[in-house]
Amino acid sequence: MKKFLGIPLVAVLLLAGCGGAAKVDTTPKDSVALTIPTDCEKTKVLEALNTIVPDSLYIPTQWQPAAGTELADFLNNGGIACSYGIQSAEIGTTVKWVSDSTELFEKRKPEWISQGFTKVDIAGLDESAAYFQLKKQSATQEFHIWIVNMKYHAAWIQVSCTAFAQELKAGVPLLKAAVA
Repeated sequence: MKKFLGIPLVAVLLLAGCGGAAKVDTTPKDSVALTIPTDCEKTKVLEALNTIVPDSLYIPTQWQPAAGTELADFLNNGGIACSYGIQSAEIGTTVKWVSDSTELFEKRKPEWISQGFTKVDIAGLDESAAYFQLKKQSATQEFHIWIVNMKYHAAWIQVSCTAFAQELKAGVPLLKAAVA
């Protein structure tokens, strides 16, 4: 009887030593910070936009943010804002990047939620959080609104599009380019 009990125990111990432990990535998503661009013309956004809206260009803009606005949060905290598209047709995208070391993103969340933004998961990205709003142009909505606020590797990235983005997935190539 002792042999019978000992054999299964030895077999279990031997089998347990055969497999390697599965590697689990326990690194927090925000432990490696995204490098914030310093030059609008050296991002991947224009290239991505040109596949959606051919003949798009970088649109140099002299930003003058009002106090308390999201634009002020970006530009007054070492961030950058860049517009790309076809200016004469008023079609394109504006992308803003800033380090979120002071939790600007978290401070804005209640405002987004009160404005009707929805928490979403962006396919193919490992963002910590993302909030999306779509309001199509209508008799009561003068301008088309497509906007995502995303927390990605210790950065807050905002991407807004005009006219061409009719659903969340339409802007995903721009979101991926913004983090490239």
